[in-house]
Amino acid sequence: MIKGNSANFFSMKILFTISLILVYFQLNAQDLKKINSDLGISDSLMHPIEIRVYQFIETTNYSSLFIMYKDFSENWLAEFYQHWREIEGVTELKTEKRTLSSKSDLDYIYLNMVRSFIFDLPSLNEIKWKLVKRGSVEKVESRVGNEVKLKYDLTGIQAGILDGISYRFFAKNNQRNNEFYFSNPEAYNRLYPEIDEPIFVNELIEIIRNEFEIWEK
Repeated sequence: MIKGNSANFFSMKILFTISLILVYFQLNAQDLKKINSDLGISDSLMHPIEIRVYQFIETTNYSSLFIMYKDFSENWLAEFYQHWREIEGVTELKTEKRTLSSKSDLDYIYLNMVRSFIFDLPSLNEIKWKLVKRGSVEKVESRVGNEVKLKYDLTGIQAGILDGISYRFFAKNNQRNNEFYFSNPEAYNRLYPEIDEPIFVNELIEIIRNEFEIWEK
């Protein structure tokens, strides 16, 4: 976390924007098309109802994918894929797939995801203006050459998180679809507990974690 006066506040805004851009490129650098190809699945959501959540452990070659869908015969299925990207001269490509069982009915789980706004949530970069501890208007010193002047300016606190765990969500039903990404939702929820979006993203992750016993902390 960073704290400072108006000059530092401008720098903080730049730092935070850079952190969000880095998150965006990190997610895209994983290359979802390549991952999907390695896993033998389509890029598009093909079922009448389908939820996909990709998890990326940043700074590693590991990612995973949770898929839950209802097919045209009204049957539900949940699957979990793990993917270790090839690192030339170090490791080979490795993938694993397994069918998941759940503690509750999948209809119930799906409706809880809808309740947690999986069809409405935006990406992290769309709410960056919220992720700031509001400062106050204060009188600060400004030096120009040998002259010191007083003026009013903003102070504030803002944080940027560069490494951690990121998620990319895809949701589709017969009426709606949504796609969004979010990095480090647990950390942002701790920093900004009053903001809705990290709360609901964490709810979605906890539903998956608790019902399917994956992504253990």
